[in-house]
Amino acid sequence: MRSAASDSQNYMPQLDALRFFAVLGVLVSHFWIPKKLPWLLADMDLGWLGVRLFFVLSGFLITGILLDARKMAETSVHTPAFLIRQFYIRRFLRIFPIYYLVIAVALALNLSPGRELWGWLLSYTSNIYITVQHTWIGPFSHFWSLAVEEQFYLLWPCMILFLPRKCIPFIISFAILLAPIYRFWGYQTDRFGISPFDFKAATFTLASLDSLGLGALLAYTWRTKLALPTIQEYLTKLVLPFGIVLYLTSLALYHYHLKPSIFFTLNDFAASLIFTWLVSSAAIGFGGIAGRLIAVPPFLYLGKISYGMYVFHYFVPLMVYPVFESLNIPLQVPGISNFIVSGVLTVALAALSWRVLERPINNLKRHFEYSPSSNTQRLVDTPSARSVN
Repeated sequence: MRSAASDSQNYMPQLDALRFFAVLGVLVSHFWIPKKLPWLLADMDLGWLGVRLFFVLSGFLITGILLDARKMAETSVHTPAFLIRQFYIRRFLRIFPIYYLVIAVALALNLSPGRELWGWLLSYTSNIYITVQHTWIGPFSHFWSLAVEEQFYLLWPCMILFLPRKCIPFIISFAILLAPIYRFWGYQTDRFGISPFDFKAATFTLASLDSLGLGALLAYTWRTKLALPTIQEYLTKLVLPFGIVLYLTSLALYHYHLKPSIFFTLNDFAASLIFTWLVSSAAIGFGGIAGRLIAVPPFLYLGKISYGMYVFHYFVPLMVYPVFESLNIPLQVPGISNFIVSGVLTVALAALSWRVLERPINNLKRHFEYSPSSNTQRLVDTPSARSVN
């Protein structure tokens, strides 16, 4: 039986589809906000869940790339320093261009509060500002998750590439445990009036380490001697049921105001457990009708351009609403009509960005390969890995 590590070298198209569903949750949450839903659906924040899914995907793919690079350093002439340089250059080419382009345009248009917060935005620390000030920052609010990703990229490669191999599973486990502890501490300090805390404090980097860490743990497990079916069996029979029960329990306790501390502490962890199973299943490939539905070309394409969709989407209603208002056409924001109009325009902008800007820049990564003949290169250059957010 082949190990999962051997399978990880292949393109995993269904992961692109997961990105589409993740960004779709964000669009529904920000553009529409459906009302009059059953209590379970009404209390679920689809945008927040979409971001959690993005984090698990990022932890899985980025850690997989780094582990493969580490193996290359152990078996070739390339040093860890060379490989980490290549990693950062490739991340820069994929993530920075449209992010800084959007900020530059917003600053040129004097879009509030961009001028006041330009330092936080340029340094990828807007999540820290949101956490400390306990306030969202208008159309730049969604950049908190990109800040978390960049801070993760800043430290994680050094730990995966330079620490002794035997320390890696302990570091990952520590990261996973640290997030619920931080969230519990935040909730308790709010209760006792030590420091102000609300759910926005979950935008701080420590609060997302369980999602990123579970993805990383999946990548590490895929590169052990365990056979792929064995890993998936554990996920299906143990991790998935536990995650579902914990998620529904914490959601019910929050809904009925019984133990909100459990919700704030464990709900994100529970959702991330479910998404870990989902990412592993999609990476292997769902079969049957589910596999055919999830891998339809439109979903794969929308997943490929999902980074642009996420970066652009919060600014789109600012362009749409004045046009409709000038034409005396009612447009409820948020609402179903806004979801349709702003959603279509968001896809159009992301598609244009991918064609004109992102894909040409992304192709420059061929000049910064880890190794021309490496297995890792095949994983990094798949469309699945290219669209990591």
